[in-house]
Amino acid sequence: MFVGWIRKDSFKEDLETLSAKLLLDINAILKAFEVDQSMCYGIYEKDHIVGILSAVELEKTILINNFAYLSHINKNYRERILYLFFKNLRTHKTVMILAKSDEIDVLKNFDFIEYGKFLKATYKGGATFNFTNAMGKSLVNENYLQILEKVDFVAYDEDRIDFIQNNAKSSSLILSSKFGYQHSYAIDKAIIKISPWIIDSGAYDDAEKMLRGVIYHRGLKILIAFIPAEVEEIQELYENYNFKFEKGYSLMYKNQKPNINLEMVYGF
Repeated sequence: MFVGWIRKDSFKEDLETLSAKLLLDINAILKAFEVDQSMCYGIYEKDHIVGILSAVELEKTILINNFAYLSHINKNYRERILYLFFKNLRTHKTVMILAKSDEIDVLKNFDFIEYGKFLKATYKGGATFNFTNAMGKSLVNENYLQILEKVDFVAYDEDRIDFIQNNAKSSSLILSSKFGYQHSYAIDKAIIKISPWIIDSGAYDDAEKMLRGVIYHRGLKILIAFIPAEVEEIQELYENYNFKFEKGYSLMYKNQKPNINLEMVYGF
């Protein structure tokens, strides 16, 4: 196997082949590669990509937005791709990743620390509720960018507006109120990811409207979101609408501890 720079000429086709075997956010990977090729690395087995790491640089942080690999990729190769990433990283900013349980020991070897535990919330139907056209119209605001910029900054303590806009795609659906915003998009033909979703803590009614809205518009597909495991109000909202939870995820960070208000993070 080979761990190194991305093979540019076949990158998109390589990702499409890999995505048939595991869940990949191809759009986010390609956007990261387009912005800065030094933020993307691959694990290759002969001519096939079998693992990928991509990251994006924000105002104060680096977010590893994809760290994915086939099941036979052992710890040694996962450590090698992380080593290569940090060897070429030209900043001492905080680095964050939402990690699966089998990645945590590897990340700790690179001095990552847990910020908080997360759950994967999955919806496959079954919620019943009323949702009118008036409700839908109330969640569509022309000035949503102003809301997004203000509320997101309060939640993450950094300017993420360019990052969010750069990752919007043709399948994006943005719902908003004066208390926050929700972005959802298609990862593939069957799965919709709710991310990011930020709303003022305490604005439960608006959060419930937005969850109803995304189910109303997207509920014929599978919906997924990653939510803080220790914020009871958020977990209860998803549970009330028939989302099922999977444990084993942690938000990890390296270098300076970030300042994130997890009570506002309804979808990481």
